[in-house]
Amino acid sequence: MWADTVKIKSPQTTPTPATAQNDAPARTTSSAETPAAKGSWGAPSTSQAKGGWAPKKTTATAAPATVAKPAAATAHAPAAVKSQAVSAGASLASAPNLQGLDAVLDEETHSTARPGNKVTMLFDGVNSFAERDKMIDGAKESICLQTFIFNSDDTGWALARKLAGKAQEGVQVRVIYDGMGSNRADPKMFDLMRQAGVEVREYADPLRDPTDLNARWHEKHLIVDGRASVEGGMNIANEYALGGSEKLVFSRGKQGKEAWRDTDAKLEGPAVNDAMQGFLKNWKSVGGQVSDADRAKLLPAIAPRADGASVRVVRHHPNDDSKDSNTLKMYQRSIEKAQKSITIENAYFLPPPEIRKALIDAAKRGVEVKVMTNSRASNDSGFVSDAARYFYDDLIAAGVKIYEKQGGTLHAKTATFDGNLSIVGSVNLNGRSNGRDSEDALLMQDAGTAKQLEQRFATGLRETRPVTADDLKQESFFTNLKQWALSTLAWTF
Repeated sequence: MWADTVKIKSPQTTPTPATAQNDAPARTTSSAETPAAKGSWGAPSTSQAKGGWAPKKTTATAAPATVAKPAAATAHAPAAVKSQAVSAGASLASAPNLQGLDAVLDEETHSTARPGNKVTMLFDGVNSFAERDKMIDGAKESICLQTFIFNSDDTGWALARKLAGKAQEGVQVRVIYDGMGSNRADPKMFDLMRQAGVEVREYADPLRDPTDLNARWHEKHLIVDGRASVEGGMNIANEYALGGSEKLVFSRGKQGKEAWRDTDAKLEGPAVNDAMQGFLKNWKSVGGQVSDADRAKLLPAIAPRADGASVRVVRHHPNDDSKDSNTLKMYQRSIEKAQKSITIENAYFLPPPEIRKALIDAAKRGVEVKVMTNSRASNDSGFVSDAARYFYDDLIAAGVKIYEKQGGTLHAKTATFDGNLSIVGSVNLNGRSNGRDSEDALLMQDAGTAKQLEQRFATGLRETRPVTADDLKQESFFTNLKQWALSTLAWTF
């Protein structure tokens, strides 16, 4: 939890524009002190007040830098506001080149950059699921699938039947699904696959083992014949593939029929071996067996392409004995290295202090930082957006531009840095991904891939609304109180 101090708002006579969430008069600010809360995501400090009775955000003691803000991507630029920051951390901004970054990431993320890969971006379910079907249809020896959610809707049943058919053809098919994420799936769907010869393994059914209730496997892999994989954010459900089942992950009620905005990447090349190593480690953890002969087939020697991308597969298992921070370091060091631009598209943008500080520092040194995330209305977990907004002040004050999605849900987890480095994976920038869930991501050094993701971001801005300092000032006393209360639990979601 974050340690905070009290923030108080008082009305002003001049109104400011209304936010999409609340209409309330703008407020001046003052501060008072309360005892610091204990927790892992902050330290006691003071900042200018946001308003209402609610503890304030954590801030750094260093004097704020004054940097001209880059031009906004839309007609609405965030207003200049008070300067705030978060706790101090190491910086790689002065590292001489990406080779230096690679050396740091080798050590801190326990991963290796593999040259010579082909990367194909798969934007939204219409593209990703079509490519998955082609890969599965063409499988000759093996199919390895891991997913957080495997729903028994039209999309889930269609995939289950396809996998069962491949198993009956003699292809070795292995499936891992998370017991919590797939908690509303019909067991008959998994029985159908098992009866056809698919090896199906569940990770931690919360009803049978409640001790694992808060530790989930959020990784997503589809690996075919050990030579091509799909990695990214998409689960197996209508929301991703078709345009909305009108029923969300944990049955929170009906939603619109728009397909969720999400991103996968198809990977071909030497880095596929690293994705497979991750799957096999998980397979062993859930009791799966692989013979030496099968293992050799699953991990074939793959020659690098002469003009291919450098790709590292970064895995994160915070509940293992290692207690790693691999994906946090991947993001932190990539942000610290950026000199010109950063774009982040992330469904649940509630980053830990290290990432908030890195983004604030980047904006202050003149990097154009843009973040796209869900609004409360588009978020399938609206309370996450409430908690996230509590920490926007510091970011916007430094010059970070935040855009909230309108309409259908954004579920992507992507980022670009200086038009050359990019991330696609399952990693949410929130407390759960950082400290509770297993994750995986591709960190790719390739200008073509980064350009596609930057273009994707730019076209998506038409479906967003920028969040400004005036928007935040307008939020009511009760809205701020709710945001603060939820922010104290942010490490859990």
